[in-house]
Amino acid sequence: MPDHTLSNVRRDAYTRASSLALQKWGGFASFLMAVALIVAPWLYLTGNLRDPSGPFAYALADFLYGPVWAASLVTAIFALRERIGESAPRRMSLALLAAALAAGVMVGVACIRSANRHYHMIHPELNLDMSTPVIVVWTTIVAGMTATGWHFLGWVLVLVGSAGWASRRLPRLLSVLYLVGGALSLSVYLMPDIEANVVVLGVVVSIWQGIVLWKAEPGEMPAPEIDVSQPDQA
Repeated sequence: MPDHTLSNVRRDAYTRASSLALQKWGGFASFLMAVALIVAPWLYLTGNLRDPSGPFAYALADFLYGPVWAASLVTAIFALRERIGESAPRRMSLALLAAALAAGVMVGVACIRSANRHYHMIHPELNLDMSTPVIVVWTTIVAGMTATGWHFLGWVLVLVGSAGWASRRLPRLLSVLYLVGGALSLSVYLMPDIEANVVVLGVVVSIWQGIVLWKAEPGEMPAPEIDVSQPDQA
């Protein structure tokens, strides 16, 4: 076998191995997203700042709902983009951009929550938790930014669902769930009451997505386009 052909074959094998490893990371990130969507809201609902462990519980919730969820989302969408390959490159590139925007907004929400909480703790003499104007302003800002994050996530889900359906690289029913979840996420800022339903659907999609990515096999990955007729120029 000519040296350049052997080199291309080795490069092909390396590319497939790297793609498979990315799928595993995407699967792990998807499971982590599901954990964040379950644990963080539970901590927010059950936490109490007056308890000794209260500040830590809220800080953990901020970390899960912000940086952990954000990094996991971008990683998972990057893995899905690799899985779908050249079947829908523009849609998956837009999905990755929307995922980055959603991730940035949710990190911003976590930072606002944390900064507000620490300011309350540092200045208890102000009794800010008893001030109606402060509570209204803080709640409005957090709710508005959270809805913005869900809106960008809605575009992510719609684009991934569309790409998965067209390319057949994802299960049909999962693609439908992406589209339904995306439609609901896009409407959270108009109908805040449906946010809980979106979270539940997000958990289901994340777990199923994680299973699909984690169980990926080498033969399922798109073959890299390598022109074996040309000498290796590396």
